[in-house]
Amino acid sequence: MISLAEVAALPMRNVAGLMTGTSMDGLDVALCRITSAPLGFELLAFETVPMPADLRRSLAADQLANVGAIARANMTLGHYFADALADVLARHPLALHLIGSHGQTVYHEHSVTTLQLGEPAPLAARFGCPVVHDFRANDIVAGGAGAPLVPYVDWRLLAGRGEALLAVNIGGIANFTALPGDGDPDHVLGMDCGPGNMVLDQLMEAYSGGRQSVDIDGRLAARGRPLPLLEELEKHPFFHQPPPKSAGREQFGRAFVEGLLQQARPDSEQAWCDLLATATELTAYGIETAYRDHVAPRARVGAVVVSGGGARNLALMARLAARFAPIPVRRSDDYGLPIDAKEAIAFAILASECVDRRPGNVPSVTGATRHMILGKITEF
Repeated sequence: MISLAEVAALPMRNVAGLMTGTSMDGLDVALCRITSAPLGFELLAFETVPMPADLRRSLAADQLANVGAIARANMTLGHYFADALADVLARHPLALHLIGSHGQTVYHEHSVTTLQLGEPAPLAARFGCPVVHDFRANDIVAGGAGAPLVPYVDWRLLAGRGEALLAVNIGGIANFTALPGDGDPDHVLGMDCGPGNMVLDQLMEAYSGGRQSVDIDGRLAARGRPLPLLEELEKHPFFHQPPPKSAGREQFGRAFVEGLLQQARPDSEQAWCDLLATATELTAYGIETAYRDHVAPRARVGAVVVSGGGARNLALMARLAARFAPIPVRRSDDYGLPIDAKEAIAFAILASECVDRRPGNVPSVTGATRHMILGKITEF
């Protein structure tokens, strides 16, 4: 067992960052060695542990219809997180000093409230170290949107390179951080842009009858052409909201996809490819529109740096490259941040910052009235 006070005294810590996204396909586990002053990290191991299908189904909005269901899902997720982390540590032995667990977002209402499930007590009990969790609430209480939070880590790790960058993360939801070349935190801007992989993954589930949840490499989308329906989808009010703004299943979840299927009514393989191409173009549109409307009038970026599962979607990357040309579109691997691991790394870093009593939000991104220390701490 290691106490919070003992962790705070360590200049270098072994930290596990745990992240599940809106697609709920699995738990991302990043084992990191983090230095606190100056802030730095070394990624020791990264794995994604698939989420059991029955657990995933239990987290659907229609299954969380009462307090009992929410409470059971919260504890079940906590045990799943602990089992998944133990599984990863069996292959990559490491004495943990700290865990940062984002939890599974099941409800997020911009600037009003947010709920992440995944009881931290099983993690604290199993691994004998403090767990930092519930990262979003303090930002909301300070008047912020509570999301996105990764821009703080983008700023700490990528800013100040002499080149303005647009750090794009495409998970279930797409978001970006616009980083000034001078590294001034007051000049950082970030926001959720719209759907990332969320709509694409749900369409793939519908197309495959639940057998496949990812359009691997964007192969099917690459065979399609966007439908005229795209013009109507681009009118969704979220795309035209001013920042700060955050999104989730409430805007682009199952109800959105069901409406999309009713409008498109795909009845052939080519029709499905066209619908996937439409959703892919919508993701690229959301990112480019947010940049054009809210970043470009202030400053032009020198490169677009993409991370998250969307960076593996070749069709999506091609559409981003076309929309941002002549600005180059690159993967975050080129900047020392593995594309799949960045969000899990971010919550390992945010956990370490919480222990050091350093603020972890970016008010210019979330709209909070002040810098806040993020996270609550559970010990066993």
